[in-house]
Amino acid sequence: MSRHSRTFKLQLSPAGRDLLIDAHCHLIRSTRQLLAWGTTLQVAVANLETVPPDTIKELLGRLPAFGYTGGTRYFLGAPKGLNESAAGIARLLSVDGAVPTLASIYLVALQQSLRADPHDLVTALDRAKLRARQPVLAARDRSEL
Repeated sequence: MSRHSRTFKLQLSPAGRDLLIDAHCHLIRSTRQLLAWGTTLQVAVANLETVPPDTIKELLGRLPAFGYTGGTRYFLGAPKGLNESAAGIARLLSVDGAVPTLASIYLVALQQSLRADPHDLVTALDRAKLRARQPVLAARDRSEL
């Protein structure tokens, strides 16, 4: 049986760590559920998929000024599909072949999640849960053949 999750590494500064903590607390308050840290990243990316590309580009342009990246490594467990979702956003934003890094997509997603309406985060959580189950359901369907 294959694993349907993986570990994601974020290299954060103290400001980046605070961003992750703030996004996690905002998500918990919005959903009224205790959730894993990796779920915060997953929901932030699912929410970012609903943000207009021009807004994401603007946020990416301002990202270095916040100093979120740093030398401390944090490991978050999340579904494998998280990487694909973030990569899809990055490809959408590519300019002349230059694609934003997945790390920058994750940081912008966390940043944007703090601005999200609680209802939008609940909707993103529902989408993320559905996506996370799809590989399991597909594997189960194949085993029933």
